[in-house]
Amino acid sequence: MRHLSCSPTVQMLSHIAPFDCLTSAERELLASGARALQVRRHEVVGLAGRPAEGLYVVVEGEVKRYLLSPSGAEKIIQLAGAGDTFGEEAALLGRTETVTAQATRDSVLVLIASAPLREAMHASGAFSAALLARLSERMYALIDNLQLCMQRTSTQRVAHYLAQLAPREAKQYDIHLDTDKQTIAAQLNLTPETLSRALNRLTRDGMIRPRGRRGLTLTDVGMLRSCAAG
Repeated sequence: MRHLSCSPTVQMLSHIAPFDCLTSAERELLASGARALQVRRHEVVGLAGRPAEGLYVVVEGEVKRYLLSPSGAEKIIQLAGAGDTFGEEAALLGRTETVTAQATRDSVLVLIASAPLREAMHASGAFSAALLARLSERMYALIDNLQLCMQRTSTQRVAHYLAQLAPREAKQYDIHLDTDKQTIAAQLNLTPETLSRALNRLTRDGMIRPRGRRGLTLTDVGMLRSCAAG
């Protein structure tokens, strides 16, 4: 992990929600307690059990946050892409990290320490409300994913994952999977082998058609959604 010059930090934050709610002076104050970091693919950003350093903002790239089962299998709870934040919950509570965070590709992050983050929240009600809304959305998504993994079959989980990538009105849709099968499987609490079997079944049933290395055509989005719903 390499520290970048802090001079571009204010500019980085000015175009990313919820930091766009802050005034220039408030962003300057926040940036004074921030560090810009360059992280390589596969590099660990935060380790479960270690004290939280603060809130992370993904400027470029992607970071996965995951839990490990006793067998060593990953369960991804968040994929944070450009414009996303993570680590607020532990930072604001002053507790240790509950999950491990690792870059899935070369990334640029901004780390904002807990103290200036709290000061910015105290100074700006709009910023506090926007940050709370973001945390609430993440909590909702986490519970939705937990329900998906507990109550649906492997094929239903994969169908739901793919159907969400298509616009609501689409009947057929071409997609490109930005992440590999292992990462998708970890999000759905499946093994890569089970994911492959589910994809093969959806292909046999005429709901999807492979298109290149990571491309798929959702040939019948309506049927895919019906499959996901059970």
